[in-house]
Amino acid sequence: MKKTTLALIIFLSVNFSFSQISEYVSGLNNPTKMIVDGNIIYVNGWDNIYTIDTSVSSPSANLIYTMPPDFYAYKTLKLGNNLFILAENWIESTDTFVGMQIVKLDVTNLGAGIQTVISSSNFIASFAIVGNTIYYSNEVETSPDVYSTDIYSFDATQISPTPILEYSDIGLNDVPVQDVEVYNNMLYISSGSGGEEKIIKFDLSSSTAVPQEYLNTSVLNFNKGIFITSTGYLYVTNAHEIKKIDVNNPAATLDFIGSQTTYQDTFNGTPYYANFRDVVLIGNKLYMTLEEQGRIVTIIDTTLGTPNFSEQTLKMYPNPVTSDLFLVDNTDFNEFELFDCSGRKVKNGSIEFNTINFSQLDAGIYFLNLKGNNKQNNFKIIKQ
Repeated sequence: MKKTTLALIIFLSVNFSFSQISEYVSGLNNPTKMIVDGNIIYVNGWDNIYTIDTSVSSPSANLIYTMPPDFYAYKTLKLGNNLFILAENWIESTDTFVGMQIVKLDVTNLGAGIQTVISSSNFIASFAIVGNTIYYSNEVETSPDVYSTDIYSFDATQISPTPILEYSDIGLNDVPVQDVEVYNNMLYISSGSGGEEKIIKFDLSSSTAVPQEYLNTSVLNFNKGIFITSTGYLYVTNAHEIKKIDVNNPAATLDFIGSQTTYQDTFNGTPYYANFRDVVLIGNKLYMTLEEQGRIVTIIDTTLGTPNFSEQTLKMYPNPVTSDLFLVDNTDFNEFELFDCSGRKVKNGSIEFNTINFSQLDAGIYFLNLKGNNKQNNFKIIKQ
């Protein structure tokens, strides 16, 4: 079985007070991926599909479907009443990979069972939905453990859709896909194993899009699951940690939200902190799966309550600026970084006399990142 085990810009300051991990639901059978539908979380293990109503005071996992023999669930998506399930057909008794299927289940008529939508002899690691279109990864193996990854799409409203090749060989070079999410017509693919972790992105609206590396192994570790909010916050499971980044802000960095140090798994008899397999967000509460523990745990993202620039007491002028930018009553920040719209750092240094000089920069929009006193804040500055 090929289970892999091992534009409107929003500016938020980073808050360094972290909340604690709490147990939420236990007793699930190997929970891995999750999706959110209002207050309901759909959770899939390899064998079972569960729902959890997060609006009740005493939540529990409700088993709604068990996979047929020799079929294993990798991820789910929901469109209307249909739950799409990415499933591997693997015969355990002979260790035989038969293929992959994307099937659908009417959640209002569970007794009707699943209907096959897409079948492939290649391995499909993950999928994501945009409107009525589902995008999925497709590994083309040329020899054992040597493969390229293509991206296909299909119309999820059709009974027997025809897959369309969207992108051929996205350049992962034998590195497995772990998760796929979409935001603002940008496809984000989390991939990696054995020190080759990365998140790449490319524009679905462009006919000539080229995959771009967004995050790499310098900041990623065991990035099994990702989740993107409607406002552009990308959450990443980073081993037993949760981190996030604002994809709308080219100057943003991957920031630590919290970690779990309560539950441990073992490898060859050696204990280690159990790693998260996926993450979703409802309100300001993050939900994470711990596969070997059979648990879902939660943490509050305290940074979501941080006020934006217009609500802060720190003032700066003039903006737009032609030469010197003055910070008013600044007692927190002593360093700065300045990025252009492409995310390229164009200037950095110490803040002297609460002044930052823009005179040598070209006209345009810049993103100012201020640091100091265990704080960090981002601002949009226009240079004339």
